[in-house]
Amino acid sequence: MAYLVDHRAPARLDTMSHTRQDTDAPRVAIIGAGFSGIAAAVALRQRGIDDFVIFDKFDGLGGTWWTNRYPGAEVDLESHIYSFSYAPFDWSRNYVFWNEILDYLTGVARTWDLERRMRLTTKVEAIEWSDADSTWTVITADGERQGPFQAVISAVGFLNIPLVPPFARGETPFEGVLCHTSSWPEGVTMTGKRVAVLGTGSSAVQIVAEAVKDAESVAIYQIEPNWALPKGARAFTPEERERFSKPLAYRWERAKLYLGYDRRQILAGHARRDGRVNRARREASLQFLHDSMADRPDLIELLTPTFPFEGRRTVITDTYYPALKDPRVELVPHAMTELTATGARDAGGGEREFDIIVMATGFDATNYVGSYEVRGEGGLTLKQAWAGEPEALLGLMVPGFPNFFMMYGPNTNAVPLPVFYEAQAAFAAGLIRKLRTGGHSVVRCRPESFRRFNDWLQGKLASTVWPETESYFTTGSGKVVAQWPVTCTGYRIATRLAQRFAVQLD
Repeated sequence: MAYLVDHRAPARLDTMSHTRQDTDAPRVAIIGAGFSGIAAAVALRQRGIDDFVIFDKFDGLGGTWWTNRYPGAEVDLESHIYSFSYAPFDWSRNYVFWNEILDYLTGVARTWDLERRMRLTTKVEAIEWSDADSTWTVITADGERQGPFQAVISAVGFLNIPLVPPFARGETPFEGVLCHTSSWPEGVTMTGKRVAVLGTGSSAVQIVAEAVKDAESVAIYQIEPNWALPKGARAFTPEERERFSKPLAYRWERAKLYLGYDRRQILAGHARRDGRVNRARREASLQFLHDSMADRPDLIELLTPTFPFEGRRTVITDTYYPALKDPRVELVPHAMTELTATGARDAGGGEREFDIIVMATGFDATNYVGSYEVRGEGGLTLKQAWAGEPEALLGLMVPGFPNFFMMYGPNTNAVPLPVFYEAQAAFAAGLIRKLRTGGHSVVRCRPESFRRFNDWLQGKLASTVWPETESYFTTGSGKVVAQWPVTCTGYRIATRLAQRFAVQLD
């Protein structure tokens, strides 16, 4: 049954079979109440598994979209594909702002009766596997031990540990507002303020676009420029919203977007220097820059990246280049290095005064499952197993950590993300279901399957531009631990095959 979750009213509880209770279901812990955690919970309910609990350290659901509320925060994926296949929505725009995504996720949670299963403001510090009982125990920040749980699904996300420059950690002399984009202070506005923005990535360009509307001045600290492409963001017309309210029209729009992304990623053509898609998009990016800055040739060189196209996350924006031409905006081609009581100094020797300094400096993305400790068989921790180089079977399972599943794990950063979430959730929920129906207590990732997969994966990644570029896609050694190199369809097929051939049920 397809239904439209109306963002203007609370979603109603559906009456399908997923509402029935199944008292025989194993206890499952889901860590994280964001997009992927909700996907995992829905997948469990779809399979008749109702005895689960969702832990989240924040006081509301939504994960990334609960915390990233900075001015201008907006998705970079089209609304119809940045959503679940089973939960269409009356989107107001083709790329929506954070609050509409939060409304959407709240509606999905209510429809599937998830809110009463959530333990918010409950930070998980560690989980421990019992070799004797084949169960997991969850340890929360208050020291409470909860469980036992037969399985754990980690849904803490990929971008959840903010990167803060050394000079901005702890107590600083700066007397103004200093914040990371992931923790925008409530009530703070940039109206009439002198604003500094550190970074030129996706969050940075969105902040700049908002700051230039009413700030007194804006200084952008750029270490390196990023490749950019136009976004074409706009509101849907009433006629379009009426058309998309029809299930077939909605599904067709979603299918077109999905196939477009799949075509782009065939044989990693989007991420290889010799890939047709990569070359075409690189040329389009250069054309976009030169057309946008034709009247500011002095900025073109400063804004032209030296690293390969797609080596880092490509910025999509309609507003950044126009903002740079505003007389109140200054592009500082240096890193900020030191805070003062009234502002900051940079690597070029400059010193400026600010009222607000915004760190759009990203996240410690390679530190997977870094917000809590995972202790598996024999007391081995996940951090020890990885030794700084995260890897998993399809981003989902690691040998030595039975009945433990990761959403958005290593090498699954690709588009369209919600489709990946659904595939990952189906993998985890399907195996948990087998634990109940097949008389098994443990599901393990086969070590030989794990190794063969990762050898194949790194071979594919070696032909892309990602190992050539220092970014959040790579570890210090240059190993690519974030990206998926081929199509979403390929990933979905692989997860189905892995359930049959790459795991062991005992």
